[in-house]
Amino acid sequence: MNMDIQLYELTSLFSSVDIGDYISPLAFGMAVDKVADVRHAAIKALSGCYSKFNSENAEVQTEIFLDDCHRVFASSQDWKLRQVYINLCESIYKLHVDTPDQYALRFLGRLLLLKEDPVVNVRLSLGTFIYQNLVNNGKHENSLFLFLLNKFNLLEFYIGLSDDWRSQIDECLQILLVDRDRDVRASVGGVYQPRGTSLSSENLNDDSDSSIQNNTRNIRIFIRMRTFYLTFIIF
Repeated sequence: MNMDIQLYELTSLFSSVDIGDYISPLAFGMAVDKVADVRHAAIKALSGCYSKFNSENAEVQTEIFLDDCHRVFASSQDWKLRQVYINLCESIYKLHVDTPDQYALRFLGRLLLLKEDPVVNVRLSLGTFIYQNLVNNGKHENSLFLFLLNKFNLLEFYIGLSDDWRSQIDECLQILLVDRDRDVRASVGGVYQPRGTSLSSENLNDDSDSSIQNNTRNIRIFIRMRTFYLTFIIF
């Protein structure tokens, strides 16, 4: 059995106090390891710790966990650990254990600060997570209805956020859409410009406006389809 599965499953067997005293510190130690596979295992385990703290309303353990996440990962001088923070935020998001605004208050503030991180890999990870999980990625328009059914939690998350958080996500997308790195731009739906060609500021602005308009359009479609879906379920 893989280490990430072992540690993750242990989080369901012990109390939040025991997890906070033993499993969480072990997982944090693994998360700063030089080996990527070990860090990956730690992310899975840490998301399980957070889920347990949440389910038992363990406020003390949750506060310690969040403080350690922000201090060890989000504020780290090591770009790999800042990337761990993004991956951990994604893993926790996919558990759907928080309300949209609760998740935003606990994670999004620090997460969105990484939109101007000096390391490309960090910005790329952020763009991929935000675009593919928190807003529509626009890659399923040919099967939109099935996509919406599969992504119902995504829809509920985005429209469940307060206007301020949605504005901050939109601002993050706008910045990443005009990022100096082509892979980062592509990760949020921008133009993937071939190497050796220039991308003028005029084209960047056009691309940014177009992508943002597409996102806005898709969110409106989400809302209409959500109404239809709920009506379908009722009747």
